[in-house]
Amino acid sequence: MTSSAPSASPVPPSAPDSAATPEPPAPIGRWFGVAVALAALAVIWYGFSTAAMSSGLVGTRGELTISTCDTQYTSGGSRSGGSHPSKRVGELSCEGTFRSSDGEVVDKSARLVLDGTQGGGDGDAIDEIRDQADDRGYTPGYKIDVNRSSDGGLYVTSWLSIANCLCLGFFAVIFLGYSITCVGAGHFPMKGVGPTHSEGTAMLPKWARDTESWLWFIGGVGLVLAIIFRILLMFAGFASLLM
Repeated sequence: MTSSAPSASPVPPSAPDSAATPEPPAPIGRWFGVAVALAALAVIWYGFSTAAMSSGLVGTRGELTISTCDTQYTSGGSRSGGSHPSKRVGELSCEGTFRSSDGEVVDKSARLVLDGTQGGGDGDAIDEIRDQADDRGYTPGYKIDVNRSSDGGLYVTSWLSIANCLCLGFFAVIFLGYSITCVGAGHFPMKGVGPTHSEGTAMLPKWARDTESWLWFIGGVGLVLAIIFRILLMFAGFASLLM
């Protein structure tokens, strides 16, 4: 008589891997996403609007006739109207009269604020204003080309300023896309708090995933092109110095 082989005992179902289970949405992740989105929108508005004003495509082109300037230096934070060539200019604020190119707009209390720490158009304008034969660091009556916005703000026209602002604006577009997963799925950039970014993105509806992908694409491609544009301007500046 042949004995039958013992039947294999049934394998109990394995317990689910807790590590593969995504974390639930974290409220702090949603609030973090809202903060990132608001900050990104503010930077996008500032970057692209300033780039448009610096290009002269919008606004009113004209000249500012300087009457007085106030200089803030980065060394010690002192403010003075005199010339301090050994110190770096942090901010130059000039007041005077703005007159549009067609003569239709005249603002006798116009004010131009230039940031010496950012370089680009502001830095060039500071060098232009201060490169005058005057102990005060500026010459009353000196005229500089500017562009006036609808609210009265003055901007210098500069390709370098345009490139800098475009880099800033497109960089913020990337963060705007990132904020969608934070708001929609409670993702927070800290391990163990809410789902990871990939897990959170999978939890989003298709339209939200597509929106995030497009924002990442637009921001990434735009940032790369803006950086290339900025590098080309830098090399063009070096070439002009050698000629």
